[in-house]
Amino acid sequence: MQGTAAKRGGFVRVWWGYVGLGLMLTAGIVIAAVLTATPTVPQPVAFNHRKHTEELGLNCEFCHVYVTKRAHAGLPNAQTCTMCHQATQGTSAEAARVTTLLAEGDPLTFNKLFRLESHVFYTHRRHVGIAELECATCHGAIAATERPPARPLVRIDMDFCMDCHREQGQTLDCNACHR
Repeated sequence: MQGTAAKRGGFVRVWWGYVGLGLMLTAGIVIAAVLTATPTVPQPVAFNHRKHTEELGLNCEFCHVYVTKRAHAGLPNAQTCTMCHQATQGTSAEAARVTTLLAEGDPLTFNKLFRLESHVFYTHRRHVGIAELECATCHGAIAATERPPARPLVRIDMDFCMDCHREQGQTLDCNACHR
């Protein structure tokens, strides 16, 4: 009888050891995910891309004025928004808020959602203006979003770019994209 109790006690200790190990492993994975996750990107207003692109038929260049001409596409500013929002457009509370913010002189400073490492040279002019890639190629379904996403919809990393370059028959020379 005593041997059975000892065996049972050993089993319980081993079982709790596995549970503890599992909990530590899970905690480690969660901590690693939190530390490596892309931080959320706050925006001044809950911009509805779908409303502007699908419903109103505006192209990306209407608000991102340099998308075909410069390295950076440019983000809309208060002057861009004021072209249409001097008076409240539509019935949404956010559209009314945009008009109010603009009337109060708020600069509506939008924050970049997509960022590349500083050593990567990327130009919208070359990819959108010359190669005529669709914005969705790199930005995913951003045009269909009704609120600003907290994080990029597409993970743009070296593999992503290299796969596209291979598919399009473009250079794989490191110096073409890395400075």
